[in-house]
Amino acid sequence: MIELIGKDSKKYSVNSIHEIVGDLSDFIVIQFHDYTATDIDWLKQQFELDFAIMSHFEDIEISSHLLELENQISFHFSIPYYNSEGKMVEEPVFIIISCGRIFLFTSSTLDKYWSEIYSTKLLDLQKLVNFNKSIFKFPFEFVSDYYADITENLAKKIKVLANKVLIENAFADKDMNLITTYNFNNLLIKEAVNEATRIFRLCKKSDFGNTEFIKEVLETELDDLMVVSDYIQFNLERLRDLRDHINNKIDLDQNRIFKILTVATICIALPTLVAGVYGMNFEVMPELKWVYGYPVVILVMILCAILPYFYFKKKKWL
Repeated sequence: MIELIGKDSKKYSVNSIHEIVGDLSDFIVIQFHDYTATDIDWLKQQFELDFAIMSHFEDIEISSHLLELENQISFHFSIPYYNSEGKMVEEPVFIIISCGRIFLFTSSTLDKYWSEIYSTKLLDLQKLVNFNKSIFKFPFEFVSDYYADITENLAKKIKVLANKVLIENAFADKDMNLITTYNFNNLLIKEAVNEATRIFRLCKKSDFGNTEFIKEVLETELDDLMVVSDYIQFNLERLRDLRDHINNKIDLDQNRIFKILTVATICIALPTLVAGVYGMNFEVMPELKWVYGYPVVILVMILCAILPYFYFKKKKWL
């Protein structure tokens, strides 16, 4: 699917490039969902775009995230989001700005997710078309705002978990798995934010970002990303505290169980020892012939079981 926004601020949707009618110069924004090799070839022919950034987007070099040529500048952002199963995954988004137009390349899955949380995304973009160069600040503002929103969403989930563990003092085995999941999600977002920060800073040094308008936008968004990065760090520290609290609670519970088992073992072992000694029935044991020998041994066994219990109780082991 392809979505287009014209100079008249109207939105058009088509299923393929063959359905695009009219003068291509009338379109300011063109977004491709699940783009194909045919789409890329068509864009190369119609707009003379360079797609080298898409070939090496998995590399760590900055050229795989930002590439400026004579007539275009290309960006690659890693976007973490929740898939249909509620698991956070990561997908690349490519943005090319050339000849006064913006070209967006996303997957239909990611775009569907964006449509659910940002129902006015395209509407906001349509409004900016009438403001000439203002449309070129949209990619930077949108990416920055998105990272802030998904970080805030994760922070709320962590807060709910913290309330359950710290305030209600109730947690299960699955909560440790939940902490691990949230920690992984935070790291995904942190990596994406660091990457975007690096892209924005390098963009400021480019010819495109050297214009007063774009430079001002980039500086603002860099400040926002710095705040988001601090918030992510706060999330990581909170998760670390939660994990430490749960581990300490588990250690205390284990110590309590070991204390109970130790006391129980001693309380059982001493009477068993007495019973074992007199159970051997040796002739050299004169007390075996006493009239009250059996009741006395029973009393000794009971005392051997009770006295250690009260001793440990006094020592506050129980």
